[in-house]
Amino acid sequence: MPHMPLPGTRRTASRWLAIARRLLEQPTAPVKEQLPQAFVRRFARAHAALALTEDPAGNLLVKYPARGRPKCPPLVLVAHMDHPGFWIEDVAAGTASLLFKGGVGAGHARKGTRVRFFQTGRSAPTGAGKLVKVTEENGRLARATARITQGVARPNGFAMWDFPAFSIVNGLIVTRACDDVLGSAAALCALDEIARRRPRGVALWGLFTRAEEIGFMGALEAVRHRLVPKGARVLSLECSKAAGIAPQGEGVVVRVGDRASIFDPGLSEALRQAAERARQEHPDLKYQRKLMDGGSCEATVFCAYGYRASGLAVPLGNYHNQALVNGRPAIGPETVNVHDFLCEVQLLVELALHPELLGQTRGGIPDWLQERAADARRELCEHSPSAGTGVRKK
Repeated sequence: MPHMPLPGTRRTASRWLAIARRLLEQPTAPVKEQLPQAFVRRFARAHAALALTEDPAGNLLVKYPARGRPKCPPLVLVAHMDHPGFWIEDVAAGTASLLFKGGVGAGHARKGTRVRFFQTGRSAPTGAGKLVKVTEENGRLARATARITQGVARPNGFAMWDFPAFSIVNGLIVTRACDDVLGSAAALCALDEIARRRPRGVALWGLFTRAEEIGFMGALEAVRHRLVPKGARVLSLECSKAAGIAPQGEGVVVRVGDRASIFDPGLSEALRQAAERARQEHPDLKYQRKLMDGGSCEATVFCAYGYRASGLAVPLGNYHNQALVNGRPAIGPETVNVHDFLCEVQLLVELALHPELLGQTRGGIPDWLQERAADARRELCEHSPSAGTGVRKK
């Protein structure tokens, strides 16, 4: 196990990675999130300090503390439980007709690519297959036909790419679905740590949404059902496409925006300052401040509806399973650097334990800018040669 920036023993890191492994082992696809939902429900029931609520859309809200009114606005960690995948539409003559839900560019899925078939509510695959036909529309994967090579495929089930659910290879978490199951795992790890410590004066919530990959459906319904109060500080936790400006291994990303919008600038700056202060106590904690515009995330939804929202992300390899093999587009497992993931959880714990790190929670001029305004007034007015000359604005 690689060196880890943790406030304790390697047991803490092992516990966080175990939570990630158990959640990543739950197969998922848009609108097919029943197994991750069940895992989150079990997790909440296992912690007396946590409370669970669910809206009519199936979004799950896990709260710390379980009872009582929080003394400060809650820090709400938002992550979605789905990942791009196939819906099984029909099965006949040893083949399955598949409809793809999510964004994968043209050319990546090819004949011979392997898939695993799942049935809603069962973690073990019901069968396996290979793609024999691929249909692309508007530059994206749309449909496919798979020959069933093992077991069965059942209509109304779903299919995922045939990769291991969880492994660690050369310091990387390697899995069929990081985005955004690993973001959900980060939220659960932070909730687990806070529930174990049971600090007073802390309000940490986790909002686990559905069907983000097909249009932010869960987040939009969460807003409609008013799951999150307007005074909350909302952080979207994502696995976002790694790039030259945001490489893997350089820590969690304070995400100032996505492809669709720029997030709340005051909250984003407060996150950066919080990361700097947390690093003073944990020197190995690494972070980056970047615009991650490889995709859009749920912070855009909350910002659009008037919430103070920003984001954290871990750089993602093979975004949406889009890989290059020998220079050619292909399907591959997603990857996240272990150290980046642990830095993310560590920062979330620090933010939860120290709400003051996020500064003002209702907008306005941040403290640091007010201090500079006072400096400007003193230096440019009080010490100006024209001070006291009676010059007035017209």
